[in-house]
Amino acid sequence: MPAKKKRAYHHGDLRRTLLEASLALIAEEGLDALSLREVARRAGVSPGAPYHHFESREQLLTALAIDGFTLLGEAMLRARDAASSADVIERFGAIGEAYVRFALAHPAHFRLMFRPSLLPSEALPSEGSPAEAFRVLLDIVAQLFESGAVGGNVDRRGLVLLAWSIVHGAAELMLDGPLANGHAELGVRAAEIPALVTRTLGNILKAAVPSGVTPR
Repeated sequence: MPAKKKRAYHHGDLRRTLLEASLALIAEEGLDALSLREVARRAGVSPGAPYHHFESREQLLTALAIDGFTLLGEAMLRARDAASSADVIERFGAIGEAYVRFALAHPAHFRLMFRPSLLPSEALPSEGSPAEAFRVLLDIVAQLFESGAVGGNVDRRGLVLLAWSIVHGAAELMLDGPLANGHAELGVRAAEIPALVTRTLGNILKAAVPSGVTPR
């Protein structure tokens, strides 16, 4: 009987296959289950095959996180561009909603991206996807101040932290907390939460608009 041929990969296919197998493993069994050997088994390749692309588990985690930040940045930009170009507050809220929806659509990525115990900050590049995703938030906050949507009495750094905390907290509560199925006592369904985050961000900003000033 002729020997069974191993599955062949074109250049570049193996790396993507390994990343997809990793995401499936994380989704099914959690981050702690991730290992190069188990990823290789799921991908149907030899135990040594992943080492052609990833020298360690940390390198694999880093690659997954960078992919996640790339997807997050793209989702935020699409939401920003789809919102009204005449209303910076609407664009700000749309970015926040996109953040929550990204977490729900890509839970394996999201659970990894902000886990310093598994992915030290120094493991991520100082330039590239993580920085670009954060830049989307920084840029829209800069536009809020330039347009007069918020006044000089508002601390720019504090606004960035507040917005990030709101959307990230909502995402965490929906993924792994008591908001996964909505909240009966609050009278909110899970499907309503991302849009509720958007409205809340907008209302916070409108409350900060200086008296008599109309945002551009």
